[in-house]
Amino acid sequence: MIVTLLQGLKGADNVINANFRKLVLGRAVGNAGDSIYMIAMNWFILQLTNSALWIGIMNVAIVLPGVLLFLFGDSIDRHSKRRLLVAVEFSQLVIVVMLIGLVALHIKLPGIYVGLVFVAALFGSLAYPIQDTLVPLLVEPDQLVQAQADMSIAYKGTDYVFNALSGFLISLCSVLGVLIMDAATFVVTVATFRRIKLAEPRQQHTREKSLYLNQILVGFKIISTDPLLRLLTFASVVMNFFFGGLNTYVVLFGRHFGGSIYYGILESMSAVGILLGMTVVYRQLKKLTFGSLTSSATFGARYS
Repeated sequence: MIVTLLQGLKGADNVINANFRKLVLGRAVGNAGDSIYMIAMNWFILQLTNSALWIGIMNVAIVLPGVLLFLFGDSIDRHSKRRLLVAVEFSQLVIVVMLIGLVALHIKLPGIYVGLVFVAALFGSLAYPIQDTLVPLLVEPDQLVQAQADMSIAYKGTDYVFNALSGFLISLCSVLGVLIMDAATFVVTVATFRRIKLAEPRQQHTREKSLYLNQILVGFKIISTDPLLRLLTFASVVMNFFFGGLNTYVVLFGRHFGGSIYYGILESMSAVGILLGMTVVYRQLKKLTFGSLTSSATFGARYS
């Protein structure tokens, strides 16, 4: 999939396209790494605690950083995107190595694992907006739409594929072996991003931190005063809540059915369902009105 993507990137400037190919490759490999340690640590925490509550806490640690990304926009704007990208991927590598050490030493303190996964997920979440700000610097304006599509495929495709594969890998190699493989993916990602050659424009540090915070507050105020935005925000919260619950139960169902290989099968079915939803089902649902579509999606997520 990624090879096809990279071969399909065409344009007049070979240097720019070579750099963009490195960005796509790094995104794909890095996202595979994200998926692997998230799935592995969910299974590990179940083995360690035998508790659905701790699996829920682990999933909160995984998804919560995505809610906090708005706090870092100003910092991303002020610094070199390439250096930030290398730094966040290297930070994930360090944390995965720490997880490997803790698992190898048979440390049985679930709070430590949850805390480390939260920090790793925070760095992983930061990688995506940083990468998105790099795209316009690497391709021509008329290539932006296709470039963003390629980045989205690299992100979503590897996410679904490696979510599905991780359960099978755990059954073959154990959680420790999977984490070691995961560390290797971050080594590749760091090396790939370091090879991007980019003369970034000089940053103008004219915006005060207080101004940025005021802009964030204005955004919250707009949401709170607009009925449609309030409805969309509420619906998104409800849907994400149920998806989070589903992630917890998939782990429990995998154990109930017989082990991590069944966990992998369930993740595979989830991946197939999502891909079908993005293609076949989407073509039918887009014929509905916005309100009907939102209601149908919420009902399906709630009662399926």
